Amino acid sequence: MIDVLKQRAARYAELGKLIEDPEVYGNSKLFAQYQRERGQLRALAESYEQLQSLKQQMAGSEEILSDAAADAEMKELAQAELEELQEKYDTLWQEAQDMILLDDEDDSRDVILEIRGAEGGDEASLFARELMENYVRWCLTHGFKFETLDEVESEVGGLKSGTYRVKGDGVWRWFKYEGGGHRVQRVPATEGAGRIHTSLATVAVLPEMEDVDIEVKESDLEIKAARSGGPGGQNVNKTSSRCQMRHLPTGLFVDCQSTPSFHKNRDEALRILKSKLYQMEKEKRDREQADKRGAMVGSGGRGDKVRTYNFPQDRCTDHRAKVSLPLGKVMAGDLDELIEAARNWEKEERLKAMAKAAS
Repeated sequence: MIDVLKQRAARYAELGKLIEDPEVYGNSKLFAQYQRERGQLRALAESYEQLQSLKQQMAGSEEILSDAAADAEMKELAQAELEELQEKYDTLWQEAQDMILLDDEDDSRDVILEIRGAEGGDEASLFARELMENYVRWCLTHGFKFETLDEVESEVGGLKSGTYRVKGDGVWRWFKYEGGGHRVQRVPATEGAGRIHTSLATVAVLPEMEDVDIEVKESDLEIKAARSGGPGGQNVNKTSSRCQMRHLPTGLFVDCQSTPSFHKNRDEALRILKSKLYQMEKEKRDREQADKRGAMVGSGGRGDKVRTYNFPQDRCTDHRAKVSLPLGKVMAGDLDELIEAARNWEKEERLKAMAKAAS
């Protein structure tokens, strides 16, 4: 894989020169494309440079060890330094291989997050809100920005549906594993007999599209202005600032009321729609590739149950990675270990697919 890493580093350097070209700089679509690709390659390019630097330092230590004129103390220091450098090299090389193996064309994109209460009525909507609030806590610990684009509240204060934007360096790389069905098992506050209920909240994770990424014809859109609902005072509820947008060829629907301005809501709705269209095309492409190589690929769609949150047993189980963690820890916003387990699961699945394709 070192040749692949070297190629990615060379491409990163090439893109740095390309974006300085006046012709590219003047082409907004091409400039954005190159910038995004460069952002995706940055971590790999930096890893390659660090590996090369460590290699040179190790060569210096090895030279001392092979030098007949070097005294015993100098060789002892060189040996200790070589072992330390080798350990750093091995760790960094493993991380670089993981990045190559888990390479995703959307790694440099921000995220559009949709959360819905699904099966289970009020209890499902209440858990959907808890999921959203948990993601907010997790984003705070990682320096990600969490923005509300649209929310529909249930009668009991839960979340019927919510659309959010999450921005930050590498946010897609981590958030993409949240897509799917999140099942909760617990005794609802309204349950007098103490029976455990099972409910479901769903999460869709979409890579956010820029205006230049996907072209949507105006003639393919049905757009309506409506009065906004929920908190915000009389002005929000009386003005028709809410944008409801339907893409006629696919039937995709977006409802956005994030600002008091209809035009701004329209722009946000269009960005969300583009993200949905892109995700549809990507899932279709992934399925086709999976069919060819015989791999099992999870789409992260709402139909895929990814986790169970069992409150009576204080356990959160990720069904892909087959790992369980204390629920209290997870619901406090500490998702890192679960997500890392999901990354390892994906890595193993890809290695299996590669081995099967090679056989």
